[in-house]
Amino acid sequence: MNWEREAALRLPPLLEGWLRAPVEVLSEAPREIDLALQSGGRTLLVEVKGSDDIATLERAAAHLARSRGVGVGVGVVAVPYMGPKAREWAAGRGFSWVDLSGNAEIRDSDLCIIVAGNSNRYSSAGRPSNAFTPRYARVSRALLAHPDRWWKQAEIADEVGLPSGTVSKVVQRLDGLGLLERNDADALRARAPSLLLDSWAQRYRFADHAVRRYHLAARSGEEALRTIAERLGDRRGRFAATGLSAAWLYTAFAGFRLNTFFVEQHPGDPEALGLRPVERGENVWLVVPRDEGVFYAASERATWCAHPAQVYLDLAFHPERAKEAVQELRTRLLTWRA
Repeated sequence: MNWEREAALRLPPLLEGWLRAPVEVLSEAPREIDLALQSGGRTLLVEVKGSDDIATLERAAAHLARSRGVGVGVGVVAVPYMGPKAREWAAGRGFSWVDLSGNAEIRDSDLCIIVAGNSNRYSSAGRPSNAFTPRYARVSRALLAHPDRWWKQAEIADEVGLPSGTVSKVVQRLDGLGLLERNDADALRARAPSLLLDSWAQRYRFADHAVRRYHLAARSGEEALRTIAERLGDRRGRFAATGLSAAWLYTAFAGFRLNTFFVEQHPGDPEALGLRPVERGENVWLVVPRDEGVFYAASERATWCAHPAQVYLDLAFHPERAKEAVQELRTRLLTWRA
């Protein structure tokens, strides 16, 4: 689909309804902007993109900032549909957006348009290209665990245990999002590791993993952490803390009740670990991951902990003070070069 043409058709009636004033499509958009709209003396300069991938949004917002000039119109990024994680990311960056499904957050000194609740009118039955499926994400894990290393694709394949053809496919997709950079030897690394993590977080689904909920008799989250770690350590198989308890081990920030551990398989005898299966009131999640990559670059603290990038991803799906723990982890440990 030609998204610029679709935007030129869809946006004027949407904006007329919100602004309650006629909207005109300018015949020539200034400074290489995709689309310029005018209403009541106000100009909206629109950069049109075909998806809400965070990396795509970042490039669009940067292009608007460079192209529109100081005080020249309101810069707006337009996409077919803006998903919840993309909206949250955009709000944190403070840029305006509109989607062709009828949602928007457009702000200026004397303008505020906020529209939500419209479903995606451009959803399709096909699966979108995704460089962050559980298995494909092994590539991003390596890039984030070693952010300053320049990699040959064959080295990534050896490092993460993927066929070279699979790595090539993932690298092509990451390249397409503008997430990679290359040196003179054609080795690659993450262009902006923080943006790579944001892009991965947008597509990450904790629900891809198999989670079982238990209660362990303990007086505190820390006591439960020590107990379950010791008991898992007495058994065969890899395990690694993630979520709230891992964030606490990394930063000593924010008390917690819920302990989450990745394990290779669910225990056949959870009672032997002191765990009682429950539907609610749990203080332990045991999680069999969709892909073993979650164990990559784990480090040993009081127990084995998943890499901070993995912990960051998982915290978005945790209760209690997870939002604060996310910020602390990002501020203290995930501090990469720009």
